[in-house]
Amino acid sequence: MTLPTTITTTTQSIKNTPITNSLKLAPLTLTRGKRTKSKGTLPPLVQRAVTQLSVLSASRKQPKLLKVSREDFIKHQTIHHCWSIYQKELREKRNVQLKLQYKSTKNAMDILQQLSPKMFEAANVPEDGKRFPMELKVPTEFPPNKLWNYTFKKD
Repeated sequence: MTLPTTITTTTQSIKNTPITNSLKLAPLTLTRGKRTKSKGTLPPLVQRAVTQLSVLSASRKQPKLLKVSREDFIKHQTIHHCWSIYQKELREKRNVQLKLQYKSTKNAMDILQQLSPKMFEAANVPEDGKRFPMELKVPTEFPPNKLWNYTFKKD
């Protein structure tokens, strides 16, 4: 088996360079117009050779397929299919619940806007300097570990 020319020339240049030069820490380098950050272990030329060699040997790193009888394979497919259906149903239930929560919040805000426009505006005033206000919390299925922040003070 013959190696491609890029690999052979790279390995030849690696053989000709002293070990002390190949292990120096390389600063930020430009390679083919792409900015790459050196990990501090190998220069880009050596790293490229290592990457190419690891790609060539990638098939040996993959786990071997299990030899399963046809009956066991059918069982496995059935269980896998049922599990994916179960996961899909859970996702759909979660999405329906979140949509209902969103609709409830929107209805409450619409009612507040009709009853008291001043309170609606006060509730929707943007706070400067805060990207995510403390009051904003994503609805979750489980209660938080810390139920209440007693030291919270609004600026």
